[in-house]
Amino acid sequence: MNRSKPAVVETSTMLSRFAPFNMLDEAERARIQASARPIHAARGELLLQQDDCPRGIYLVLEGRVKCFVLSPSGGEKIVSLAEGGSFFGEDAALLNRPHIVNAQAMTASELLLVPTAALREAMVSSTPFSVSMVMRLAMASYDLLSTMQVQLQMSGTQRVAHYLTRLAPEDAEHCEIRLEIDKQTIAAQLNLTPETLSRILSQLTRDGMIQPRGRRGMVLNKVSELRSCAAH
Repeated sequence: MNRSKPAVVETSTMLSRFAPFNMLDEAERARIQASARPIHAARGELLLQQDDCPRGIYLVLEGRVKCFVLSPSGGEKIVSLAEGGSFFGEDAALLNRPHIVNAQAMTASELLLVPTAALREAMVSSTPFSVSMVMRLAMASYDLLSTMQVQLQMSGTQRVAHYLTRLAPEDAEHCEIRLEIDKQTIAAQLNLTPETLSRILSQLTRDGMIQPRGRRGMVLNKVSELRSCAAH
């Protein structure tokens, strides 16, 4: 992991663009800047591993990072994806407990590691920052519980249909979408094997609900039927 290369954007101006750091005043952001460490990660590079001791939170400036756990068979189960403006590792950092996930760059990524001490100091000194951080933590917890609900209560076909309908405009019945991540990663997000995902997509294609278009393109022909499929 190369920490000597500076981030693409100057830290002082960059922090003001991302919540919750935009809630800090200039002096407080300068203190964060003084202690933060820019990280350049190559595609496929591990940023942290399960049981690592926390050093702070990782703010993704550019790129995409997956946080995942490994099943006993070695399969990946993706917990979350962090893209520009997102961060990860805050749970372990604030609790000062070992990380329970692995984090790996899916693309060449620029990040900023904000030490736990600087994060805690900012939370104490700025109420708006602290409130914004709590809201982000609550949202992350809610999203995780929603994911668990989907995986525990829905069949594989329901999970795939639910995933696809979330990519469609609210009032669309027919639309074209693009999958921003590869199908292996989608399968890991949905707690499916790639083979099972392929079978479900093939069945939805035969049923006329979807139509593959290129490597990552897809036409949703009957969004209402997909929503009904996800619900039943």
